[in-house]
Amino acid sequence: MVPVAKCGNWFGPYLARAGKFTIGAKGEEVSYANYDEALSALRTMPVPRWRRPNSKGNWGIVTGVRWRRPNELTTP
Repeated sequence: MVPVAKCGNWFGPYLARAGKFTIGAKGEEVSYANYDEALSALRTMPVPRWRRPNSKGNWGIVTGVRWRRPNELTTP
């Protein structure tokens, strides 16, 4: 299962930026080189948060509001 934000964005392997996945609330962010480790850490957070690019290419933090199986989702 992966976290999905209200906007429909989900935490997937396509979100590596410079080879790393950044998760956590602003000011408490942690970067992981490995997707599975980052996903495992997200699963332990009370509220999962991660960085992803918006439509203009700016990387911002989104908050997960539900969990879904990756095969139920499409890559943005």
